[in-house]
Amino acid sequence: MNLFENKDRLIKYLISILLLLTILYIIVKIFYKEEIKYDDFVYTSTINYSDDDTFLSIEYPRFKDDKINAVITNIVYDYAKDFRNNETKNKYLEITYKLYYIKNFVNIVFDINNSLNDIKYKNLLIDLQNKKLAYISSIYDEDYLSNEINNLVYYKYSSDIYDKVKSSTINNFTYLIDDNKIDVYFNNIEFKDIDYRPYVSILFDSEVNTTTDYIPGKKYISFTYDDGPSEYTSDLLKTLELNNSSATFFMIGNRMKYNKEVVNEIDNSNSEIGMHSYSHKYLTDLDENELLNEINSVNILFNEITSKNITYLRPPYGKYNDSVLALPYKIVLWNIDPKDWLVRDSEKIYNNVIKNACDGCIVLMHDIYPETIEATKKLIPSLNEMGYDVVSISKLVELKNYDIENNNIISIIK
Repeated sequence: MNLFENKDRLIKYLISILLLLTILYIIVKIFYKEEIKYDDFVYTSTINYSDDDTFLSIEYPRFKDDKINAVITNIVYDYAKDFRNNETKNKYLEITYKLYYIKNFVNIVFDINNSLNDIKYKNLLIDLQNKKLAYISSIYDEDYLSNEINNLVYYKYSSDIYDKVKSSTINNFTYLIDDNKIDVYFNNIEFKDIDYRPYVSILFDSEVNTTTDYIPGKKYISFTYDDGPSEYTSDLLKTLELNNSSATFFMIGNRMKYNKEVVNEIDNSNSEIGMHSYSHKYLTDLDENELLNEINSVNILFNEITSKNITYLRPPYGKYNDSVLALPYKIVLWNIDPKDWLVRDSEKIYNNVIKNACDGCIVLMHDIYPETIEATKKLIPSLNEMGYDVVSISKLVELKNYDIENNNIISIIK
């Protein structure tokens, strides 16, 4: 009898264990979906075509799933067909690709080299779980992404670019999604009167790289801003950083005194601070004591804020004499003056700088005018396209290996 009782108990125990395992299996199936990885199941297909007017070579991925392949090939073949049907003579198109996996999605980034336009990238986001085309809003919150993009464009580019991006749909942009950032290209928007393709980068784990190294054949131009800090200076600094640029801010002491946070913000960036006197007086009209007070008080204030000393002096109105030259500061003048204080027109400021730009030039502007901030947003991408990097005075001195110790007055650095 005991044997039967023990047998019944064992069977009940095994049934309970089996039931528990079944429940756990069902829970895992419902709440956990394994990420799909196709790295080992992807191969490359190619489209090659040439005739008297067209050369075409396209590489694209094929997965071991007909539904996914149908999505990709339909888009790729339509793109190739539209290119071939373009009536332009002697046109070429070369496309390669890379794959980036995000959860159960794969972002196919096509690297494009073609003769018809300046679009360098296209992407297709594929939902591997549901085997269909997906959009960026399938992965990231749409409001968050839209706000991030609009905010970056606002600081990086001119107002006309910002207005077009803000009114566009984020799912129509081109996304290069990597582990620590998303590069966003606005390939769907027609931008007139610019010769570059705007883009922004949303960073997750790293800061913007604003360092600049000397590159043979590269040109460098220095932006300098007088009379600040002002209510616009922090925004201007963001514009510089987002455009991988730096500048020198020649500040007035009595404005530094009430804008210490901005002073620290610039000091902690790749840009730098020079002095523009304490109260913007003609230094040549001052006696020795007045001159020392007007200049040294700025350096004392800067040292109190940052624990550092100032290297560069820009005398107000560019006026100096032997007494000013005897001061222990390097005097920085300029060779391009768009007279932003007079014209107060971003387009005129832009045209003046572009027309006169040269390697080693120093541009005089003022960070107290919104038109100057707008002009800067237009200038940097255009100058980049022309082969220039925009840098601070110290960076220009470094890049040009300039003997600053034996040159007390600087107006251009060759």
